[in-house]
Parts: sequence; structure tokens; C-alpha cells
Amino acid sequence: MAHTRSAKKWMRKNKRRTLLNKSFKSMARTHIRHAMAAVAAGDAARAEEQMRAAFKRIDKCAKKNIFHPNKAARLKSRLSRTVRALRAGAQEG
Repeated sequence: MAHTRSAKKWMRKNKRRTLLNKSFKSMARTHIRHAMAAVAAGDAARAEEQMRAAFKRIDKCAKKNIFHPNKAARLKSRLSRTVRALRAGAQEG
């Protein structure tokens, strides 16, 4: 347990930051999940829309140092690759 006033303040700040970081991560994961669900359903237009929303959330997390920049790039790359594959499959068929 913290003894000094400054250590107690750090504990309060850490608790608050942890909650905020969890909510940002959760929002990003939710948007990624929605985009992947649209891909699984075969809805290219909805997948594009959800992908843009997911990119926005991922970029916000990277900007706030919640996600490492490389992780953000990796998530965006994987998501865009699946949506692009869906789009290519829709154009062929």
C-alpha cells in the first residue's frame, strides 16, 4: 500500500487511466469485430464502413499510446486485407 501522498495520488491516477484505457481498447476491439462480422456475412459495403470506423478507433488508441504504433499498423493491415479480399471476391462473382 502506498504511504506517501504522492504515491497515493499516483495510485488514484493509475486507476483512472486504467479504466479509460480499457474502454478505448474495448471500443477498438468492438469495431474490429463488427467489421469482421460484415466480412463473414459477405456485405462488402458494410465491411468498408465498419473498417473506416475501426481505423478511427485504432488510430485514436495509437495516438494515446494505448496501442503500440506497430500493433495499430498490424491490426489495420489485417483488417484491410480481409476487406480487400471480400471486395475482390464480390467483383469476380
